[in-house]
Amino acid sequence: MDIKRLNNMMSDHGIHSRERLLIPISSPELLIDGTCYIEFDTYAKREAAVLYLKGAPEKKPSCLLNRVTSVHGRRRIINSLRRSMQVDDETAQYYLSISNGNPRAALSEFSADLEWERHGSLA
Repeated sequence: MDIKRLNNMMSDHGIHSRERLLIPISSPELLIDGTCYIEFDTYAKREAAVLYLKGAPEKKPSCLLNRVTSVHGRRRIINSLRRSMQVDDETAQYYLSISNGNPRAALSEFSADLEWERHGSLA
């Protein structure tokens, strides 16, 4: 896959206007002992595994969306919670909202509520 197609560009002129470019790797061995970050690139309109040469991003480029606040990312989190909790979308959204967008905390809150209901019905 060439750089223009990976970055959703029609011509070479777009290379100079970007804050960063996604570059395909030729050999998966480059990823051994490295840490990849899954990020959504707004220009390329796709998620990509990003390997930073210095180990971690120094600053978040403005072309990245915060996946938790993006519509796409939020939808994926809600779907995951819905399946894990075996509830409807509204219930998953409720627990995500009371946990400030933290999926693990949402699951913990849900588990605590289930436990409370079980103990309350036994008393």
